[in-house]
Amino acid sequence: METQTTRRPISKGTCAFCKAELAKNKMTQHLKSCKQRLATIAAQEGKSRKTKTRLFHILAEGQYNPQYWLHFEVPATESLWSLDSFLKDMWIDDLDHLSGFTINGTNYSIDYPDDFFSLNEVEETEEEEISEEEKEKELRELVDEIVSEFAEITASYSGSPLNPAPLLTEWIAEIKKPRSVDELVDFLKGELARITKEDKSALKYDQDISLEEKRKRYLTLYYQKMVVEDLLEAVEDRSMDVSLERVLKVGQKFSYVYDYGSSTYINLRVIAEREGIVQNKKNPVQLLARNTAPEFPCVVCGKPGTAVAMGYFTDSIADSVFCDECANKQGREDELLPIINSPRAGVL
Repeated sequence: METQTTRRPISKGTCAFCKAELAKNKMTQHLKSCKQRLATIAAQEGKSRKTKTRLFHILAEGQYNPQYWLHFEVPATESLWSLDSFLKDMWIDDLDHLSGFTINGTNYSIDYPDDFFSLNEVEETEEEEISEEEKEKELRELVDEIVSEFAEITASYSGSPLNPAPLLTEWIAEIKKPRSVDELVDFLKGELARITKEDKSALKYDQDISLEEKRKRYLTLYYQKMVVEDLLEAVEDRSMDVSLERVLKVGQKFSYVYDYGSSTYINLRVIAEREGIVQNKKNPVQLLARNTAPEFPCVVCGKPGTAVAMGYFTDSIADSVFCDECANKQGREDELLPIINSPRAGVL
């Protein structure tokens, strides 16, 4: 017996350049070849003497309601603040809640207590300028402090002394090599990925080694992971001030959340990048395309809906939509919100 599945209606949207309405799954390809967009880019580059810069083409969509989506372009030199402001301008009516991004497992948020960078900012304000040598010295001292702290902990693990294996000693030396903050963060993230991979593979292939070898391997990975995570916590800038080029690349998937109570979740992906001109530095994010506002019938009479019952929706608001007349008849005016073209529709 065949079963029928309910298909989500195909979402459509409008190109900001030629005003053509296309299905969501056709828009990315259209934007690559849109004649009006290509003509606009050529005209900008022909008239402007501005230096070209890297531009990221990003797609944003509701995590639970992907019928709401945006294509936009943003300079890679912009910070996460620019993305945060753009998404709020396009989709968020109230601005009273916290927000943040998650990129490669790292959370970047408005209220992140970034002690290392805050300390540098305070000192720069007081002393006007900190030399690179002083910054490198601060960083080395911080690395030495954290590594030494964990070395003492592991030396007395389970109440018995542990002599670090040569590999671990070499690894500590590698951690302490002079690096800039960005270089250290890149190295630490690479190490965290390696440790995670080795930890997972150890579960599959450790059957043929002794318990003592298993114990040593576990302690080594455990110690390394704790050191890496603590160092990243101390030195990585996880505020919204981080530049996009520092954390994003083509193909990168990441996410955004607004309001940690009645949360709205957004999925994002870097589709492409190009070299181009930024025409408006005050508003550097350019909208390329946006979904056409979905239309919903009133659940009572079937007429076009104008308002939605307040709630928290993880899919469509279709079952909670009313027209003005039916809302008045049921005396629900105070429980309704206007329908907006946003994944936050119906959320107060």
